[in-house]
Amino acid sequence: MPEILLDIPIINLAKMINNMNKQEIETLYMFLTEEGLELLERNKDLQLKNVKYLTEEEVFDI
Repeated sequence: MPEILLDIPIINLAKMINNMNKQEIETLYMFLTEEGLELLERNKDLQLKNVKYLTEEEVFDI
């Protein structure tokens, strides 16, 4: 995986994170965890319709 080096003061980084909405924070979390690559692959499969979304009934076993 490619790497980049950024010189950003911690205070600026904290301000950027504090200004993120919930979806942006969830996306950031996804990219920062080991699960991120797997989740990106799953999302790609869903977008390409290789798999189908689960219904609420299937998820919650209703």
